[in-house]
Amino acid sequence: MTQSAQRPTVDVVMCTYNGAKFLRPQLDSILSQTYPIASVIIQDDCSTDSTADIIRQYQSRYSNIRFYPNSHNLGFNRNFREAAMRSTADFVAFSDQDDVWFPTKIEHQLQAIGEHNICYSWHTRGSDPARTHIVKPQSSPEALLFGGFAGHTMLLRGDFVRRPESWIDNIYYDWSLGVNAWFYQQRGIVLVPEPLNWHRSHEGEAALLQNRRLFPEGGKHPAWEPYAKGLANYRRLQSKPQWQHFYGIIAERSAGVPACRKQHRMAMLMLDRSPLALLRLCMATMKLGSRVYPDPDKVHGMMGTVRSFCYPLIFAYRNSLFDF
Repeated sequence: MTQSAQRPTVDVVMCTYNGAKFLRPQLDSILSQTYPIASVIIQDDCSTDSTADIIRQYQSRYSNIRFYPNSHNLGFNRNFREAAMRSTADFVAFSDQDDVWFPTKIEHQLQAIGEHNICYSWHTRGSDPARTHIVKPQSSPEALLFGGFAGHTMLLRGDFVRRPESWIDNIYYDWSLGVNAWFYQQRGIVLVPEPLNWHRSHEGEAALLQNRRLFPEGGKHPAWEPYAKGLANYRRLQSKPQWQHFYGIIAERSAGVPACRKQHRMAMLMLDRSPLALLRLCMATMKLGSRVYPDPDKVHGMMGTVRSFCYPLIFAYRNSLFDF
């Protein structure tokens, strides 16, 4: 530990942009954690509402709040990266501006993280605390080929998060960190299997706005559509430089890592544009089943086998992860 083996320090990194409507409850939940927070590092990305005023009000009351307003807009991905590099604590937790943490979030994650690079937890999601569902993301090396888990559920080792190599340009920051957690000193990831924060659903969510920008038609879609249109979008995504860069890094860094043998083979298949490579990838996801599919309850029986086999196409359908 950098300061004390008895009492590891924790910094919280929050990035804000026009978050005045929801910011106060989130700050209150961070400042009332049962484990003390060394610094709350808040980096604002040129908000035009009262976000900065609210932060300065809290800063006048709490000496551990450090506020950094950007001179120009960075976008949330780069903003989180630059803000994380300001941290100095043993551990770092990321915070969105519109969630609410449960009081023991940091305490429970510190108890669980051990020598792992990342500890994450389940979380609740919904527009109202009384009407939420529990989100239980996957974190196996193979599952992380198809998406990450939310940054707001993460507690990370400081030496890991401050490594430039832990961040991949033009990839969502939390996905990049999740993937690289398996490679840096092979420490990997550990889960706290309980919800430790409420992820608030609302119309201004960054991910929701990004998806609507790329797929403006919205509405419900036929059940067959992901299978029929997923193939075309899979091929479209394969042609993107971000795709080739991302899976190229995974293929390179996973080589020779015992826990990542299957991930390495699958990444190589995702870089290969041949029909045989896609068939082999589908066979691999079918065999892995609940280890990679987002909802393990949906991979049982005949239809579950179909879903597992077609998961690369389902993943590609309406995918905006490579459209920065």
